[in-house]
Amino acid sequence: MSKSCVIIGGGIAGISAALALTKVGVQCTVYELRAAPSTIGGSINLTPNALRLLEFLEVEVQGCRVDSIEIFSLHTGKLLGELPFRKFGPGLRVLREELLRSLLRAADKKGIKVVYDSKLAAVKDGSENTTVTAVFANGEEVQSNFILGCDGVHSAVRGQYVEPIRRPEYTGVVVAYSVIDGSGIKTHFRSTALNSGRFGSLLTSYFDPDRTKIYVGAVMEIKEENDKQGWRVRGNDSQKTMDEIERRYKNSALPCVDELIKGVEDFVFYPVYKLSPGGIWSRGRVLLLGDAAHGMPPQGESTGLAIEDAVLFARVLECTPQTSVEATFQLYEKTRRPRIDTAYKEAVARWENIKDRSWFFQKVIEWMMWVYLWHKMADFEASMSYDVRKEEIVIEPEFEQLS
Repeated sequence: MSKSCVIIGGGIAGISAALALTKVGVQCTVYELRAAPSTIGGSINLTPNALRLLEFLEVEVQGCRVDSIEIFSLHTGKLLGELPFRKFGPGLRVLREELLRSLLRAADKKGIKVVYDSKLAAVKDGSENTTVTAVFANGEEVQSNFILGCDGVHSAVRGQYVEPIRRPEYTGVVVAYSVIDGSGIKTHFRSTALNSGRFGSLLTSYFDPDRTKIYVGAVMEIKEENDKQGWRVRGNDSQKTMDEIERRYKNSALPCVDELIKGVEDFVFYPVYKLSPGGIWSRGRVLLLGDAAHGMPPQGESTGLAIEDAVLFARVLECTPQTSVEATFQLYEKTRRPRIDTAYKEAVARWENIKDRSWFFQKVIEWMMWVYLWHKMADFEASMSYDVRKEEIVIEPEFEQLS
């Protein structure tokens, strides 16, 4: 008998999970809080291994080919180093909304149902039952064999049921981003550049196949607002955001940076949150995937990690057809934790280096960048070559006995 699954969250993690589970015969229905397809954030870098997984899920996505991420100094204009993908195949820079549209097209072809304007109100999970119930604010109750919480770092599934005490933490950093017409602008980068300075980093990147549009993303340390309303007011003050960005990045040694900033009509502003390390990923017949389980600062692979979660969980489920859902969750977590823990530590370390620093410390970072990149290259290459489809799933005797 095939299993059924309710997925809470119609973003990248949720639709990826639905596609992966459909491949192994699970009937999935996705429920999304928003009234229409929507995602928060600007451009994302799809690494070569993430692109291989999207191909495996039969997702076709268009973007700008990325052979390497170049790192420049805003102060001197010099190239400090690069992170190359050439050895593993190109990466792809896309807007998050474009990736979501591509995932939804693939889901539609598979007949996966996505229900919008569906706010989760509660979870009913009786341990004596073989089903779990998702209760929505409109009064609808939906039963399934298990529930996946794929609803992001501010997850309602985690906050209401799996681990209510584990709340998102502000990282101290915000991202302000926009897209502009790049026609006629002579850029200093081939496809994507991280431009490093004392007062934050500026990501500049083409994101379309024809390289006509440029994403501009400012990553800045900003004092925390007291509440959501405070963030809303701060984000809606476009002039204040523009003044802040000009203060941090204007008069760069890279001529096109001023031109790119001048080309922005308005910035989208949002604070970046993370979860504490570790945490509980499942309770009863409910499992968290993606940022709902291990939200971390963006580090170049976060989207790929969510897609990996989906593919690995589907593999574990397929390998344990006679095992209880709870035991399957335990096996998935045991298999997945080591890679996530490593990625989390690296993401937090990189994020701290984005915050404001002294002139001297910035100089030291620039002097040592090539050494740092050389030192980390083995780890980078190991991560780029990783394929979750080849991850060994070790089924211990105790798991085989839990049916």
